[in-house]
Amino acid sequence: MHETLIQEFLETQKQIRNLSDHTLLAYRRDLEQLSLYFASLGIGLAEASREDGRMYLRFLKFDKHYKETTVNRKISCARTFYTSLCKQGVCSANPFSLVVTHRSQNHLPTVLSVHEVAELLSQSYDDFRSACAISLFTLLYDTGCRISEVLNIEEDAIEWEKRRILVLGKGSKSRYVFFTNHCRKVLQTYLSLKRERFQSPYLFCSIQGKQLPMSTVGSIFATYRRRLGWQKQFTPHVLRHTYATHLLDNGADIRLVQELLGHASISTTQIYTHVSKERLARVYKSCHPHGRKQHE
Repeated sequence: MHETLIQEFLETQKQIRNLSDHTLLAYRRDLEQLSLYFASLGIGLAEASREDGRMYLRFLKFDKHYKETTVNRKISCARTFYTSLCKQGVCSANPFSLVVTHRSQNHLPTVLSVHEVAELLSQSYDDFRSACAISLFTLLYDTGCRISEVLNIEEDAIEWEKRRILVLGKGSKSRYVFFTNHCRKVLQTYLSLKRERFQSPYLFCSIQGKQLPMSTVGSIFATYRRRLGWQKQFTPHVLRHTYATHLLDNGADIRLVQELLGHASISTTQIYTHVSKERLARVYKSCHPHGRKQHE
């Protein structure tokens, strides 16, 4: 019964909100965890009460020790799920309607320095595996794409002369992203190695010739993080953060960055308006009367 409720909810969310497969998979995992927890209490999904909802919140925070952001996401998913069940008449009340979560502190996103990006992209790529990895890093940094957008790129979508790609973002909204001559060179090297092995419409493939899975992407990033000896977080989204931050650090307008990132709202882009100490000092010296260098 619980599997049917979850599956119907996911299908509805995909149709109404055009959620990505990656987001739907995250929803499924969260809801299956919720279902298992309620099953351990001897109750079904449709039988949960508000007290059960509060108990689940305590379970996530104090038994599983999840971060605040993870707890908030799981509770939000559960609240949306039960809102849907209430509308269908499956439940009379939403067990999470009164569950209060705490707003997590606004941590600045992890960003690579210009030197670290150069170090990453200067790694050798003389075989299929390494060429795939460096091509992935280079394209993510050049375009600021979400990893789901990059993994869905097909070779036919690449306009080599104009150095741009039409990608499909959240909400099935398409936009052009742009890449450099250096990226084109890396991609073409990778593609020549790929085509020697197999034919696939997808740009990025596994060694079996299938669309590159997220699990392999995670392994690629972990491998290079260890290889470079980095202590900081290194994920596809870190390259997206880095792309946006470096654009803003070099004077790009935030509205332009919003369009390039595919953000529906400018408020989402504003997280990237944090700036480096070097840029703050540079702006101060160039703009503030007392910061300018005095002429002799």
